[in-house]
Amino acid sequence: MNLYARQGDLVISQMPPVTGGDNKLNYIVAGADTAPHTVLGDATVSVSDGTTVVTPVTDTVIRHAGRHLEVPLPAGYSYSITRLRERGDAGDRAVED
Repeated sequence: MNLYARQGDLVISQMPPVTGGDNKLNYIVAGADTAPHTVLGDATVSVSDGTTVVTPVTDTVIRHAGRHLEVPLPAGYSYSITRLRERGDAGDRAVED
């Protein structure tokens, strides 16, 4: 798995294509209530232990509600997407962008 990109609080790693998951259209990876990070178009998606694996059906992008540049997600790969975490006096928490 190779670090592919960052988009705000998301870390996106590229990996060989994986099978399985559910077909989703315009899947919101994070920020559903405020400023969504959205994988546009068709993709298969699986979520496990805080990691989302996205396999685009065709070339697409992940968009963050106009806050960051779009990140291209070419078909033919899968992408592991995790949220950054930080540690502090109050414990471990997800970074929010």
